[in-house]
This record gives sequence, structure tokens and C-alpha cells, in this order.
Amino acid sequence: MLNDDHNIANCQAVRLHGIPKAIVSDHDPRFTSNFWTKMWEQYGTRLHLSTAYHPQTDSLTERTNQTMEQLIWTTCTDPTQWEDSLPLIKFAYNNTSSSTSAQSPFYLNYGLNPMTATTL
Repeated sequence: MLNDDHNIANCQAVRLHGIPKAIVSDHDPRFTSNFWTKMWEQYGTRLHLSTAYHPQTDSLTERTNQTMEQLIWTTCTDPTQWEDSLPLIKFAYNNTSSSTSAQSPFYLNYGLNPMTATTL
């Protein structure tokens, strides 16, 4: 049975990044429902569910969220309009080299750097 959730999973996560080996979730219903559990089981993806209200379980996501929050606060002149700035903030974040890998998330994902106004 194909429904919207299945289409979202295939069109977004799986289509863009391939089938994940593992997912860390905070018991979000999108990962714990019968549909999602069966789908990820079919893909061979392991689900790691964190303890409720214990964000340290997924520290990488929490660190990324902190960074994104800082970028939003420092770049948005009107806090009520932060959603309008989010696409450019995400692009800038994904095009910035990491101190750990010395590469940007964009480069690590696609094997090249995106075209920007400075590279034209």
C-alpha cells in the first residue's frame, strides 16, 4: 500500500541519500508506528530509539540544531520571519567546511562544491 508517508520516505530520504543503515529517533511516531517500523525493517535499517527527553542520545543532531539556532539568531533581523531565511541558512551551513572532515556536507554528499555567486 503506497500512502503519503511512503512517498515522502522514498522521495526525500531514500531518493536523495539512499537507504540508511540506522536511524536514531526520540520515539517520534514517524519512526515508531507500525507502518514505519515495517518499512525500515524491510529496508534492513536499524532503529535506535532514545529515551524520552534525553537529547544527549543523539548528540550530533543536537549540536547541529544548536548551530542552526545560532545562525538563525545572528542572521535574521526579524525573529518572526526566520522561516524565510532558513533555505539560505541551510545552504550556507551545507556549503561550509567542517573542522573535522575539512569538507562541507554538500561536498561529502555530492562529491563537488555547489556553484555560488563567488564561483561564477
